[in-house]
Order: sequence, then C-alpha cells, then structure tokens
Amino acid sequence: MRLAFALFQYFPYGGLQRDMLAIAKACHQLGHEITVFTRAWEGDQPEFVSLTLLEVSAMSNHGRDAAFVEAFQQQDLTAFDKVIGFNKMPGLDYYYAADSCFAEKAESRSAFYRGLARTKHHLAMEEAVFGRASKTKALLISRPEMAVYQRHYGLQGEAAQRRLFMLPPGIRRDRIVPEDYQERRKAFREAQGWREDEKIVLFIGSGFKTKGLDRAIAGFAQQSAASQLFVLGQDKAKAYIKQTKLLKLGGRVSFLGGVDNIQDYLWAADALLHPAYRENTGTVLLEAMVAGLPVVTTDDCGYCSYVTQWEMGEVLYKPNAEDIANSLEKVLKVSRKMWLGLAQDFAEHADIYSMPTSAASLICSTEGE
Repeated sequence: MRLAFALFQYFPYGGLQRDMLAIAKACHQLGHEITVFTRAWEGDQPEFVSLTLLEVSAMSNHGRDAAFVEAFQQQDLTAFDKVIGFNKMPGLDYYYAADSCFAEKAESRSAFYRGLARTKHHLAMEEAVFGRASKTKALLISRPEMAVYQRHYGLQGEAAQRRLFMLPPGIRRDRIVPEDYQERRKAFREAQGWREDEKIVLFIGSGFKTKGLDRAIAGFAQQSAASQLFVLGQDKAKAYIKQTKLLKLGGRVSFLGGVDNIQDYLWAADALLHPAYRENTGTVLLEAMVAGLPVVTTDDCGYCSYVTQWEMGEVLYKPNAEDIANSLEKVLKVSRKMWLGLAQDFAEHADIYSMPTSAASLICSTEGE
C-alpha cells in the first residue's frame, strides 16, 4: 500500500515526531510505501520516507495550521491507499491521538476564549476527527483521555468499537540500563564535571509550559538534596532563565536544548522531575524508569499509573513547590541499587515497547475495509 502521513512540522526532539517516525518505520517494514506531508522538516530524512514539503504562510499558529490543512487537501490523495494524520484535520482514515481533547479544555475556559478564532479552528478540526459524521479511526495512547473524547463526542458502544483503538506505550529499548551501566555512568559524570556524591535531576521535554517547568524550577529551589537541574528540550527558555535568577539559583539550573544522547543523561542522573499541568501520556516517564531513574510527576500525566504501579517514584496531585521539593528529597534518599532493581523488573515485564508495531498492524490491516 501507499500511505500518506500528515504532520504540521517535524523536528527530531518532539515526542509526537518520534512516534510518527517509529510508526512509519513499522509500516515500511510491513512492505508499504510512506510519504510524509509537512510544512517543515528539521534533521535527517530517513531513507524509508518520501518527503513532500507544503509551503504555507500566515500571521498566527492556527492560521498556519489551517493553511497546511488546505494545502494538504489540495494534494492528489487518491494516489494513496490510506491517509494517516498526526494532527487533527478532516479527511483522515486514521488519526494518531497524541494531543489531549481540546473540547475539554475549551469547556473549562471563558466565553471570550471559546469565541476566539483559534478556539473555533481547533474545535472544528477536532470535530472533523471525532464527530459522529466522521469515519476517521483514532489510535489512542491514553485510556483516561479516551474516556474524555467519548464523553464529548458521544462515542459509545458500536461506534467506539469501530472507531477508537487503544495502543500500548512504545518507548525505545535503548533507554534500558545496559550491562556496562556503572562504567558508562561514571565516565559520563566525570566528563560533565559532576562529583560522585552530588545528585543530578533532569527535566526532559519540549513544551515547557504544559510540562510544568515553572513549578519544577520552583520545587527544585526549595529542596536541599539535589545540586543541579538540567533542562533538556527544544522550547523558548527566556522566561524560565529569568525565574532561576529571581530564585537566586545561580548556575544550578542549566538549559541544554535538544540533545541526541538522552540515554547518557538518563543513566548518569539521579531523578526525573516532570510536574506537568497536562500530559496526554508522558513517554519520558517510562524512559526514565527503564533507565533506573525515580520519577516525580503529577496525576495529570496519562502514564503516571505506571509510576504508582511499579513503585518508581512519586505521583502528586496539583502540587505546590513545597510538595515537589519534599517528593524530590524523598526519592533521592533511596539507594541507586533499589531503583535499579525496580527498573530491571519494570523493563522486563511491562508491555511498554509495542506501540509502533501495534499501530502499523491496525493501519495496514485490510479487515473491514
């Protein structure tokens, strides 16, 4: 089959982007041709992907999104057997639901917000995917979010069985603690100039606002167990750098941008801090856990149940800075040996790797077509 993948923009450090590429690779391995339509592509282009760039321009983000949707629909999509979207838009056969329900967000906001042009645009795109008139099948990665979509769009019974499909997580196995972990950890820490006895905390992810970087910094400032916080992710950091100065954190918080060797940081650090305000899944939680790191997160992350079930950290409910600081100090008091033992058990027994192949099997199936 010929498959068209639609994605607003690709950059190598985005979770949605990595998921798209993993699913594309899995589909290719099943013998299918992949063409990705996007308005921007940063980084290397894999050999198994054909790329079509659609140049669009507009004054606003939602305007650019709308222009991309229009340009995409003007393509000869009849040349493809199936169309798979990674952002919400009309005319999709499958939608990979990495984003949370926008109708839920709009419902809780003011009448002014609901009347904005960008709000109406996002609601219209979501209706095109999940509305009763749509035939799009949604590949969901968060069971709580699935229930939210069902409530807003009345997808129950037969309609839900026909159009909503739950996927397992799909993290990369190269995050698992390696056999030479101790040597690699020691070498990397020495290369970074970290003392053997100091505790290193990571914040990982693009989208600093929704992932709670502000309260991560605030919580870090109130605790005494960790000496440094490293922020890994591609986003605007100006406001957060200002926050570190106001809190007199000096050089204790470092902004590294996107990095290619995430696993080296995971193996060398001592905890992951991820106090998100809203997170459909939180793949980085699982990556940290298999890498041997305890996690401090919130119940707003779709994958937080894994942290609780496998006892790999602390899950907080609407935490303040003191709550975060206390939880961070608590997990850092536990020995590395215990966290590594829990990580090994989790990595060996949890179903957390098969999302790309499960998605590809559904997309490429001809059953019921």
